[in-house]
Amino acid sequence: TDEWQAYATLKLRGEHVLIRKEKGKPVGRDHINGIEGFWSYAKNWLYPYRGVPQTYFHLYLAEVCYRFNHRGEDLKPLLLRLLRQISIQELRRILVRKA
Repeated sequence: TDEWQAYATLKLRGEHVLIRKEKGKPVGRDHINGIEGFWSYAKNWLYPYRGVPQTYFHLYLAEVCYRFNHRGEDLKPLLLRLLRQISIQELRRILVRKA
């Protein structure tokens, strides 16, 4: 993590590596730019929803992770391939919420 005070107790929960940004360019894997980039992407992607139910947050986050990791790719062919693997009845069951 960076030096934000809220992270100070992370050592109690396990391994914690502190990265000091002011030292210049990071060496090797000792940087947090990637995770900061991901959370910036995730917040921008989730913002229009104005809150996500805690019950489904893991699903939204999984989609954001997938989109982030494949952001340079066209997702349409993947979606079409997935849709061909499922029956109409199964798709309806997934998409239609039962009362």
